[in-house]
Amino acid sequence: QVIVHIEFNSDNRGGNLKGSFYDIFPDIENEAKLFAANECQKRTSDFKAADLRNFIDAKFYEVTGLNKNSNDSFIRSERSCRLDLKNWGAKFEKNSQRPYFEGHEREDVVKHRNTFINYFLSRKNHYYTLNDDETPTWIYPTRRPCILMCHNELTFRSGEVSAKRWMMTDSSGFFSKGRGRSYMVSDFLVQHPSSPFFSLNEVEWKAAIKKYPTLDQTNDVEYFERSATASINIGTDYYFDNTVILEQFGRLFQILQFKKEFQDHDIEIIVDNARTHTAKSYSLNDFGKSVSTRCPIEKIKWYDENGSEKVIDCYFKNGPNKDKSKRLFEIANKLNIPVPRGCKLQELQDLLSQHKAFQNVSKLEELGNTHKVKVIFAPKYHCELNPIEGLWCNQKQFVRSRTDQRFNTMIHLVAQSRKHFIEKQIYKKLFRRFWRCLYAYQSGQNYSQVLQLFFSHSCKADVSSHRKITNTNLN
Repeated sequence: QVIVHIEFNSDNRGGNLKGSFYDIFPDIENEAKLFAANECQKRTSDFKAADLRNFIDAKFYEVTGLNKNSNDSFIRSERSCRLDLKNWGAKFEKNSQRPYFEGHEREDVVKHRNTFINYFLSRKNHYYTLNDDETPTWIYPTRRPCILMCHNELTFRSGEVSAKRWMMTDSSGFFSKGRGRSYMVSDFLVQHPSSPFFSLNEVEWKAAIKKYPTLDQTNDVEYFERSATASINIGTDYYFDNTVILEQFGRLFQILQFKKEFQDHDIEIIVDNARTHTAKSYSLNDFGKSVSTRCPIEKIKWYDENGSEKVIDCYFKNGPNKDKSKRLFEIANKLNIPVPRGCKLQELQDLLSQHKAFQNVSKLEELGNTHKVKVIFAPKYHCELNPIEGLWCNQKQFVRSRTDQRFNTMIHLVAQSRKHFIEKQIYKKLFRRFWRCLYAYQSGQNYSQVLQLFFSHSCKADVSSHRKITNTNLN
């Protein structure tokens, strides 16, 4: 054992004969690899080659049973450990471009994801799906048909250009600096053989505006002809708020009934978890502890276990406090919730939060229920489970590669990109990828594995945001 120790240190470089050392101590190499991998996965960036050197040194004396003297050099030098790290695939580089998977495997997110996946896979026979042929063809539902729609928003900016292009130094054109003017589109992608985009024909549109004349009125939001696709080009940092989203969905729900191909179908819409979509009519924090304080609504409505609607008033109808808002204690009593003596506001809110009256759905879901349309929220951080993300990817790529950075040109290219999307039948592959992702998750794959399987191998190391959804591996 002493001879081995001297052999690796005879040249005073801490054992530079890497191969010989690990040939004799393969277990130390395996443990060192595992140690390095664990250190590289930590959020902190304080791991150094010296830490690996110290780990290997401690393991060596542990395995050999030798006693280390204070004058003994390390069994493996720091320089050799740097080479070890490189040989094991580690790189010392910028701390910015790292995989962004934070939150994707969080317990509550995984629970929502599983619920989402199980819902669709258990009802697959209700949807229009696509086969696995090289040129996908439609498979029609065998149960009561359901049309799946997907919604999201995208902002185009006139200053955005393609990341790469061919250039010659002496003949490169000038370009505009900055992101330019904004043009935001809020659209729907439809999983149905008729068309990937929803719109009415002229006959259907005439019937719709006859029943709902306001559909033909103009306002700050521009709608594509005879459809619910909305666009805004005001300012450079504008966004659809909850009011505009509710207006858009209200328009969609009104005209859905006139679409001939959609008659006798159930309608479901996937939306993301943006605050503009998930805003609720009220929450516990909106109610005050005392009489005649804040109260956002006049009545609380909910459905009991039997599906019966229940209603309680939030304002006194008679007595000395007539027309004043009730405090949370009165509301708790009306809901038959026992309140302990000396209960504080936070404790009372915790008690009430368990009741169905305060497990209310979003305004968007309420609006959908009114029109018998089911709104389904995609799991947080999981853009790959909303097929319309692939549409945005395709449109962005189309516009950026052809733009001259003028706003009017960009508007024209956005319209062209929709036609290109239909002509290339990209929507079929996007919907097929959606179902493949569902099955992959069901089989036990995690978020990063699904992205590598169906999106891009760059997701392994170069994904800096969960929003980076690509069509690289689309088939």
